[in-house]
Amino acid sequence: MIGQKIVILGGTGQFGQHLGEKLQEENDIFISGSSIDRAKEVAERYGWKYGEGTEIVKNADIVIVAVPISVTEDVIHEVGPHVPDDALFTDITSVKQMPVEAMSEYSEEVLGMHPMYAPSNSIRGQKIVMCPEKGKKWTVMEEFWERHGGDLHFTEPETHDRAMSLVQGLMHFSELVVADVIRKSELSGDEMEEFSSPVYQLITDLTARMLNQKPGLYGSIQAENPENENVRERFIESAEDIREIIGDEEAFAEKFDDLGEEFDLEGAQDRTDMVIEFLSKEVR
Repeated sequence: MIGQKIVILGGTGQFGQHLGEKLQEENDIFISGSSIDRAKEVAERYGWKYGEGTEIVKNADIVIVAVPISVTEDVIHEVGPHVPDDALFTDITSVKQMPVEAMSEYSEEVLGMHPMYAPSNSIRGQKIVMCPEKGKKWTVMEEFWERHGGDLHFTEPETHDRAMSLVQGLMHFSELVVADVIRKSELSGDEMEEFSSPVYQLITDLTARMLNQKPGLYGSIQAENPENENVRERFIESAEDIREIIGDEEAFAEKFDDLGEEFDLEGAQDRTDMVIEFLSKEVR
């Protein structure tokens, strides 16, 4: 894409800045932020333009919504009436049904996107979920991600949200529960580390990695995906079901074997063996 007016709503955030840097070559970048002062500060740092969202979206070629999930729908409806009918209206939130439906009210060119990586990482090799909803202009973003080496996956918004209820909703919820149980235990962190195997350390490090992020992001992921409530209910039901068969060797073995059918056991063994070997070398 060349000579495009690209508006990033929430361009002061980490991912907004990340996208602006990648898209600024041969394009005009306009950003908005939580305040006009913050937008001015970031825009001047990169040589971009800035302004209020409802103003800068006028005559835009591409409008990217990069605000927190909890305010995404409000922002879309606020700026939507000012977005040109033929502008590509897209977003980068981790929930897709809600923003895609909202953006479709205002533009004939709509794309839901979910870049599944942190802005501190390179795009190369990272999964980017694409949910083209209306029009054909979404291919400019397809070309952008491909040029930077992204691993693109195409699906419907509903399918995306169902998948994310497991990939994000379930996994993050289970990590929160594990963290709370550990917090309530009588062992200190140092004592736990003394008796930790590499596998335990890996699991707790992944939990700690999540807890090192902003709570608002993970709270929104739990609250905004309409599929997550059912997943949390199933998590609690499964915990109760498995607790009931502890001590019944036959029932436990049957459940254990049944659960294994859902996974790539050999592949998981190989991948985790490599990680464990690496972790073991690190502590020697």
